Amino acid sequence: MSYPHKSNTSSSSFKRKPDEFDENLSSNKSRKTSAGATPQHVVAEHYNSIEDKGKQRRLESKIIFLRNFNNWVKSVLIGINTPERGVILDIGCGKGGDLLKWGKAKISKLVGLDIAEVSINDAKNRFGKIDQKFDAEFHVFDCFSKRISMIESIKNIKFDVVSMQFCIHYSFETEEKAKMALQNISSNLKKGGSFIGTVPDAYWIVKKLKSLGPDQLEFGNSIYSIRFEQKNDFPTFGHKYWFNLEDAINDCPEYLVHFPTFKRMASEYGLELKYLDRFHDMYDKMKEKRQHRDLLYKMGVIRHKKQPGVMSQDEWEAAGIYKVFEFTKVR
Repeated sequence: MSYPHKSNTSSSSFKRKPDEFDENLSSNKSRKTSAGATPQHVVAEHYNSIEDKGKQRRLESKIIFLRNFNNWVKSVLIGINTPERGVILDIGCGKGGDLLKWGKAKISKLVGLDIAEVSINDAKNRFGKIDQKFDAEFHVFDCFSKRISMIESIKNIKFDVVSMQFCIHYSFETEEKAKMALQNISSNLKKGGSFIGTVPDAYWIVKKLKSLGPDQLEFGNSIYSIRFEQKNDFPTFGHKYWFNLEDAINDCPEYLVHFPTFKRMASEYGLELKYLDRFHDMYDKMKEKRQHRDLLYKMGVIRHKKQPGVMSQDEWEAAGIYKVFEFTKVR
């Protein structure tokens, strides 16, 4: 079982190259856009503007196999790290796309936080429509600028798992935001608890950028594109690029995460890295276990002979943008 045009590149972590990222940190202040809005407001408005398309339209999407693959990655990550009857903090919960995954993990309570009000409303509506045997509450909250303890109903809860799927990179706009994110994660996580998530692979992205011609700042394929404003200076924080993904993300500003820096900062908050892999490499390892392989078929990532279909080369390349990680709180 394999995907077409699969990359052979393997990386459980990456080393910092002298010319890859500049040693100087970016400005600690949020940069204003030309319209006067701060970057976090731009991100919030972007996700507020995305329509919840419903199941049928998602099934017709050009990136259906990529969506299914990403959901498989998250399902495996959640299943491995979530204790039965666990209490979960989902930062950047979006529209509640992982609610069924948490239900299958047999949790007792979920708290979902997101900066986008429309997404939180959609998550509440979605939770109200599904038959789940766990409690849930949702709040509009900027976890990169404020302490989660400000939320009265959850300020005394210690969580078994903190999950951040496809969102921690937004905190790397500034060092302060990254520190606030880690402060919120660590202070609300039980000792021995897991911090899990998915993040763009900055090493892969920078390597692609540097392979372009001297005047080129954009790369991608038929379903995604990444556009930089410059490639001469690589600050540790605030290195912005613009990301497009068919049927999902429309020219949204994102930030490179230099993972060795993230790992070092996390350790300062008592979080120890246990696992880090590219999506491609996680697939290679996890497909060997029957329960994870069966889930590939069940979730429509790979179809049976009677149900033909396979992830396209462009979808597989887009999946390679991301890494999966797991930290444990050790103190």
